[in-house]
Amino acid sequence: MIGTLTRKKLTRGQALCCLAALLVPASVCTLVVWLTAPGWWQLSAYFWYSIPGNSFVLLPHEPAVIYAGTLYNPLLVALVGGLATIPASALDYQLFHRAFRLGPLADLKQARLSRWTSRAFSIQPWWTIVFFAFTPVPFYPIRIAAPMADYSPTRYVAAVFVGRVPRYYLLAWGGDQAARFLQLTF
Repeated sequence: MIGTLTRKKLTRGQALCCLAALLVPASVCTLVVWLTAPGWWQLSAYFWYSIPGNSFVLLPHEPAVIYAGTLYNPLLVALVGGLATIPASALDYQLFHRAFRLGPLADLKQARLSRWTSRAFSIQPWWTIVFFAFTPVPFYPIRIAAPMADYSPTRYVAAVFVGRVPRYYLLAWGGDQAARFLQLTF
């Protein structure tokens, strides 16, 4: 049809090329940081650790934020951690959104509890995401509810970023204050 957009499926090779197009420049930039500014390598490592730490992968992320706060300015730690949430949140959203299109999970999306969850989430979705991203309340239900409710992926990522940055700032600030109080770095 004229005037309509069609979505093409990526082949496995194309997906790997896209992944390489993202990871190779990022890895080169990290290597340059390690070589040119050796005092900043931990911040670069924190960024890379934060991507899976902010995703569905079960990595303890808060201790890394607290530790980074003992080494660097808490605001910088919060912004780097926030930047790492962007690809992690986008990946989470796309993974779960596509999973809910598959046969068994597509049926689960139509279950009574799933429909109720989607309706409840849709009352104030952006603020719900920000609340769960900022507070220590487990975030995993939101990772599932947002794609299940077909919430905008761009708004989802933005809300996670807005909720995570102040949370990371407070955690990094706490690490900084603890290190100052104890007069040592972990």
